[in-house]
Amino acid sequence: MNHLLQIVALAAAGAAGTLLRAGCTTAAVKLFGPSFPWGTLTANVVGSFAFGAIYALTRSRGITPEQETVLLVGLLGGFTSYSSFAFQSVELLESGRTAAAFAYMAFTNVAGLVAVWAGLRLCR
Repeated sequence: MNHLLQIVALAAAGAAGTLLRAGCTTAAVKLFGPSFPWGTLTANVVGSFAFGAIYALTRSRGITPEQETVLLVGLLGGFTSYSSFAFQSVELLESGRTAAAFAYMAFTNVAGLVAVWAGLRLCR
């Protein structure tokens, strides 16, 4: 796949992932109501499952690294970046790097919460 085609495919997959997330969020809110962030939870869980499934299938089906990037970074990145976080956490755990996995999970969550708080405080 040439570089320009890779960029276009990545952008198109990202756009598709974004539209899928909007639909998933809307459906979850309609099903479960707006009293809890069901849409985000649903997108994160579905996206994490899809990441694992796509990763496993690309490894067993001979998908090229470029195609894998389009699916995982483009499509699922547009759908939810949480799936990458979840996958990388599991990857660290499976490689026996338990301390690194828990440090990564804790730091990502704490730093993300602090960053949102700081952004709100600075821009209000």
